[in-house]
Amino acid sequence: MLVLITLNANGTMRFSDIHKTIGDVSQRMLTVTLRTLESDGLVERKVYAEVPPRVEYNLTDTGGTLIPHIEEIGRASCRERV
Repeated sequence: MLVLITLNANGTMRFSDIHKTIGDVSQRMLTVTLRTLESDGLVERKVYAEVPPRVEYNLTDTGGTLIPHIEEIGRASCRERV
């Protein structure tokens, strides 16, 4: 969910920027998460034919439809803490 929220807030991002923004996640775990989200159709991965290669990630329309639900889960968890 954190990757989806990050991409929603920041738009298209490179792997290193996602990693810096999220912070406490290993590169391996972030890679696995992004691949899973991509295979589920929630995140789009675009590779540019450059040297060095540039890869960017962005939220798909399908992924964007989940954001209101994720935000509501966050609000509900905050209400439960009180």
